[in-house]
Amino acid sequence: MLEIKNINVTFKNQNVLNDLHLSIEEGCILGILGKNGAGKTTLFESLYQSLKFSGNITWNNERLQRKMVSYLETENYFYPYITGEEYLSYFTSAKESEISKIIEKFNLPLKKYVQYYSSGMKKKLALIGMLMLDKPINILDEPFNGVDFEGVHILYDIIRQLKSEKKIVMISSHIIETLFHTCDKIAVLQNGKIEKIYVREDFDQLSTLKF
Repeated sequence: MLEIKNINVTFKNQNVLNDLHLSIEEGCILGILGKNGAGKTTLFESLYQSLKFSGNITWNNERLQRKMVSYLETENYFYPYITGEEYLSYFTSAKESEISKIIEKFNLPLKKYVQYYSSGMKKKLALIGMLMLDKPINILDEPFNGVDFEGVHILYDIIRQLKSEKKIVMISSHIIETLFHTCDKIAVLQNGKIEKIYVREDFDQLSTLKF
């Protein structure tokens, strides 16, 4: 169980997260829905321990450590003169056969420099690296941005695979239909707090909300 209690983050005297509480069980795919500036990325960066926050985040009743989390950011940075193949060589994975299948499906030009990749191709490469880390908690911040139709459906399969492995997956997306398609629950982030969590049976209620 991942438990987030009383998380507060302040930028320039403005509360971005305000006593935020959230509990997520293993094997859950949780969507985070909110307007631009609602604090979705701030929440993710708090979980990844990349910014200062107050409050407590625990994983199985122990303080969450960064090494337990993999984080696919909205924008992915790569050194320009590195090939896709070289980038992936920095990672090791116990699931080589599964990763090889994903690499094959994405059909990336791994021999080419990443600087010549499209934004969608960079997203796919970063996702493969993230999967190779094989962490129990996986954060995907706008993973569908710039990804082509075929890539979106491969991403759906990857998310389902993570669920079957009892991993936690947190996803933000401006495309609400992608959350409907992948998530077990969707949490609405407003005013720095989780205002409400919708289970799959109630997703139709979210169609009336404006984000």
